[in-house]
Amino acid sequence: MGEHIDLERVARNQSLYRAVNERIGEINAAFDSLDSLGDWICECANTDCTERVPLTHEEYEAVRAKPTRFLVLPHEAHVVSEAENVVERHDRYWVVEKIGPAAALAVRASESARELAS
Repeated sequence: MGEHIDLERVARNQSLYRAVNERIGEINAAFDSLDSLGDWICECANTDCTERVPLTHEEYEAVRAKPTRFLVLPHEAHVVSEAENVVERHDRYWVVEKIGPAAALAVRASESARELAS
């Protein structure tokens, strides 16, 4: 990720990917009866990452239930250790949780997104 980590950029990137995944969730829900695994976008901080992560709708909802948690591919390259900890490890995906200032930024971004949606 480079030597200097811009925590605000990390939070903005992951919040953007979260917003994209919200839309993907609407599409995946329509196809749940055909295939329980949907493709979601990795929510890591890397702006160049467009990797897809297979999850069920229920797995995704469990991750996003906490605004400080994000799904990433199961690989250390998708984790920014200065801003997050891996809190769950699954074969298909990991869940990272923001810490410190990055957590506060993630909560604020989540609250702003909710306000815009209502």
